[in-house]
Amino acid sequence: MLRLLRKLFRPRLRPMNVITINKKHILHNYDYLNSLQEPAVMFPVLKSNAYGHGLEQVVRILNKTDAEYLVVDSYPEYVIAKKYSSKPILLLWETLDENYKYFDLKRITFCVYNVSTLEYLTDRGKEINIHIFINTWMNREGLDESQLQDFLDLLEKNPQVHVTGVMSHLHSADEVYYDQMDTQIQQFKKMYMEIINHGHTPLRRHIGNTAWIMKITDDFFNAYRPGIGLFGYNPLNSDDKAYVLGKKLKPAMTITSRVVWLHDIAPGEWVSYNHTRKTGESSRIAVIPFGYAEGLFRSASNRIVFKSWRKYFRQVGNICMNICMCQVDDGVSLWEEIEIVTADVNAKNTMYVLAQESGTIIYECLARLDKGIRREIE
Repeated sequence: MLRLLRKLFRPRLRPMNVITINKKHILHNYDYLNSLQEPAVMFPVLKSNAYGHGLEQVVRILNKTDAEYLVVDSYPEYVIAKKYSSKPILLLWETLDENYKYFDLKRITFCVYNVSTLEYLTDRGKEINIHIFINTWMNREGLDESQLQDFLDLLEKNPQVHVTGVMSHLHSADEVYYDQMDTQIQQFKKMYMEIINHGHTPLRRHIGNTAWIMKITDDFFNAYRPGIGLFGYNPLNSDDKAYVLGKKLKPAMTITSRVVWLHDIAPGEWVSYNHTRKTGESSRIAVIPFGYAEGLFRSASNRIVFKSWRKYFRQVGNICMNICMCQVDDGVSLWEEIEIVTADVNAKNTMYVLAQESGTIIYECLARLDKGIRREIE
């Protein structure tokens, strides 16, 4: 009762920085990607705080979909997914042995990469579902072909561990050339047959990400794991023949902040650390409480624009830890809302532009967004 009263009467502070998630766009992307690979099923990947969008918010949005699993990366993410959804959960990454006892084995399926983890799971003596993660020459995680026999021998002695899926990961699906992807697929099928020959009957076979969904049709695989596409971003380059399919995706994120200070500076004055920007004329500078701690890259300094009332304003000076500056006109007022990133793919302040001007990829821009920023569903 006391906890409820505290929740009811605690201050509802209005944040200056807000990430807004468009529910309709998330569901549109889900349905669209699903339509490209029917009748295979979708396992939406929600790792890294749902690619920066907010795990709680995205889990709530996906509750009414037909997703067979929600895919998360860690125990803390599992706790959030379990709290806000009744769907089964697939734990993509492993954890320390002593942590496995905290999972609800009726809700969770583990991706298992190595014999050591399987030994610990079998020692528990409980009914456990796993997806075997095999290495198809990405050489990042997964069982090598030389290790598979020992893994299968251990499974044979422990029938309480059920293999409900086999999985791997593509290393270059977003590139134009397909030959290496074909090699991975053939290696997957070879190792999969070894698993089948040992008497296992996994329901799901999955290797595909968003790029795969738009590029490959192979009925052997009956599940796929979209990540970046679920949130509306096309992972393919414009010279890829499948690029056009990604144009139907709708970005779901808008990031806004506020003007917290305005001041006028004379011609020839400098702005921010290290004097990387000098004004050529009298200028009005707006200070925004959004810096590299919130998710901007310092490398994007003097290279990006923000938006207010349909007008673009150049970000100027080095981006600081918790603030940045932009050059505005007399029409901008104190506390006015400033759009840092838009969901409009035709605008000049998209996540695509931010990634390009930061010298990185959209994945990193999304993953760097501060978890403390309020996420709201619209």
